[in-house]
Amino acid sequence: MRSIGYGIGFILALGAGACVIAELLRVVVGDGYASVALGEIWYAIHGNSLVGFQATVEKTLTPLLWTPIQTLLTLPGWLVLGIPGLLLFVTCRPRQRGFDRF
Repeated sequence: MRSIGYGIGFILALGAGACVIAELLRVVVGDGYASVALGEIWYAIHGNSLVGFQATVEKTLTPLLWTPIQTLLTLPGWLVLGIPGLLLFVTCRPRQRGFDRF
């Protein structure tokens, strides 16, 4: 179970790093800084699934729940992916045994 959390944390941290690189490329190519929102990334990958997810949340759960999710989707991708990714990566890393801990 620990290795699954470690792997998910690694993938999320890798995604956060990709978001940072995308923002740096926007700075180099464009006029200035523009953050890459999580919803923007999701829409670029598969926009129909984002619209379907919104419809599913509003229809099966409650329309009131979509507002906090929408707020989460407007945050920078590196923040939303990076925090849980680093937490999982650090807390679920394999245990080291013996004298070779450093």
